[in-house]
Amino acid sequence: MWKRCAAAMVSGMSPAQTPILVAISNPVLHPEAIHIAAATGRKIIDTTEPAEIIRHYRRVDAVLIDADTVSGLGELPRRRHVYFLVADSGPVDWRLALGCHADNALVIPAQAAELLGALGREKHSAEGQGKVLGITGSAGGAGASTLAVALARQARRVGEVALIDADPRAGGLDLLLGLEDVSGARWQDLSFGEGAIAVGELRAALPTSRDGITLLTGARATIADPYELSGSELISALESLRSGPELTVVDLPVGREVTEAAVEHCDRVLLLVPAEVRPVAAAAQQVARWRSRQVEVELILRHRGWSGLGVPEVENITRAEVIAELGTISRLSKQTEMQGLPENLPRPLLLAAQAGLAAVEVLNREQLRR
Repeated sequence: MWKRCAAAMVSGMSPAQTPILVAISNPVLHPEAIHIAAATGRKIIDTTEPAEIIRHYRRVDAVLIDADTVSGLGELPRRRHVYFLVADSGPVDWRLALGCHADNALVIPAQAAELLGALGREKHSAEGQGKVLGITGSAGGAGASTLAVALARQARRVGEVALIDADPRAGGLDLLLGLEDVSGARWQDLSFGEGAIAVGELRAALPTSRDGITLLTGARATIADPYELSGSELISALESLRSGPELTVVDLPVGREVTEAAVEHCDRVLLLVPAEVRPVAAAAQQVARWRSRQVEVELILRHRGWSGLGVPEVENITRAEVIAELGTISRLSKQTEMQGLPENLPRPLLLAAQAGLAAVEVLNREQLRR
C-alpha cells in the first residue's frame, strides 16, 4: 500500500447515540425498516420530508432510503452507509439506487439479517468517525493556507487533528509548521490505488509538528515532478483520516478540480472571501454551486488593504452567513517567513479559527471562553 515508506471529535457522540436516518415512504417497507433500525439500539430519525432529510443526511451514521423517497429528492451528496431498500413485492430500481450512491440495495424482509449485520458493523466503527473541515478562498492570496494552519493549531488544543495540503505544487504547509526538514510520507510516497490506508498506519507515516499536528503535504524537489494530485486520491485520504477519532482540516486550492471533488466529502466548507467586488462575486457563484450539491458553506470575510464591502452586503450578495471577519495582521507575514506560523496565534487569527471550529462543532461555548 506504500510506495516508498512504510483519538473522538464528533461532538461527544457515542456509537449508541449516533442516529440512523430512516427515509422510507413505502407503507409496507416502513415498519420493517423501523424494526431493523431499532434493533441496533441507536436513535432513529424517521422522516420523508426533503428538507429534514437534507438537514440530517451528512450527520447520521447510516441512511435507509427507498425509491419513493429518492424520487422526490434532488441530487444527493456522496456518503458512506446508504442502503436502498426494496419491498419483497417489487424489483430493484438500480437507476435510483445508483443515483443516490447507495452502498447496497436490499430486499426487505428477505435480507433483513444482512442489513442488520451491516448496521451492526457500523455501530462498532462509529466511535472513530471524525469530521472534515474544508477551507478555501474565493480568490488567490486571501490567506486560506494560513487560516487552515490556524484552525489545526487551535483544534489541537482540544483533541487530535490532521492537516491536509491539497495543492502539492504550492509553497507547502510544511513551511508554516516548520516541518520542511522533518522526515515522513508525502503525497508522492502514498498509493491509494488498493483502497483506503488504515488511519493508524497513515498517521504514523506522516510528519508531525511540535504541537502534535499530523500533516499530509507534497514533497519538495529541485527537478520537474510530474505528480498531480487527483480527486480520488484526496477523497481516499479524507476517508482514511475520517475513520479516526479526529478532525481533519483540508486546505483546498482555489478553482481546482480536486476542490470540486472534495467539497462533498467535507462536513463543512469555510470560504475565505476578500471584501472586494470580484472575490465576493466569485464567492456567490461558489456558494450557489456547492449548495446545489448539499454542501454546507459559511464565510469568513477577509479585509486586506482596502475593503469595498461590509458584512451585510456580502451576506446579501452570496446568500451565506459571515461567521467571522479577519483583517491584515501587522508583522505576521514577516514572522511566518522567518519562523512559520506561531503556536500562540495572534488574536484576530485566533478568533477566526475559533469561529470556524465552532461552526463544525469541534469547539463548544465553554471552550471558546477559555
